[in-house]
Amino acid sequence: MKLHIRKYILILFISYLATFLRFYIDNNFLISLIASFIYGFLIQSKIADKNKEIILVYFCSSFTSYSGFIYFLYQIISQGYYLKLFFYLNFIVILNLIIMYLGFLLSRKI
Repeated sequence: MKLHIRKYILILFISYLATFLRFYIDNNFLISLIASFIYGFLIQSKIADKNKEIILVYFCSSFTSYSGFIYFLYQIISQGYYLKLFFYLNFIVILNLIIMYLGFLLSRKI
């Protein structure tokens, strides 16, 4: 029973830390880049799978904000800038994939 309580406290602490950082940074684009880098770095790292899961699932999901991303895209749509929407959406996705790959490469070298 004690192990479950420790795990839940760890999950709460990591989620709280991610939420605090999210509130402090307050920039959806920058947050998505940081999370993509962390995700890519951890995928390749030699950290135990349990710890990877905790960081990827609880930290990254609390740190990133899908709703902030969707709201940003909604604002562009509501202004009628469909071409801008197409370029931003592709730019954001491609850039996040590149940043994730850079995290992957860095983790490989360490």
